Amino acid sequence: MEFLGISPVELIVILVILFLVLGPQDLVKLGGTLGRTIRNLRESGTWRSIQDARRQLRDLPDQLAKEAGYEDVKTIGKELREEIKETKAALNDLDQQVVAWTRQPEPLSQKKPKEEKTEQETGSEEA
Repeated sequence: MEFLGISPVELIVILVILFLVLGPQDLVKLGGTLGRTIRNLRESGTWRSIQDARRQLRDLPDQLAKEAGYEDVKTIGKELREEIKETKAALNDLDQQVVAWTRQPEPLSQKKPKEEKTEQETGSEEA
């Protein structure tokens, strides 16, 4: 995990070098000064305006989508997809009916041997 392009190992090395250069007492003073500076920065009006701008930019795509009626378009798209599914189902049913009505009937000459076979089979079973 990197923070500002610095890996955890590099951060530890920097802290050790700071500790060796400044010493323990100056390092404590530096930490306190750095903490106060960060707190003052976060409490300043500039920081608040930066955070407000960040929030507005983050919410901007959603706001633009609402203004453009994106939700309405999504709803219409869902309705159209449902209608398409229903139409496809109706067309499939109609196609099956057309196939059933236009199928060529089997010739009678082919049906008789089947009927004779079944009679022969039933006759042999009776005997």
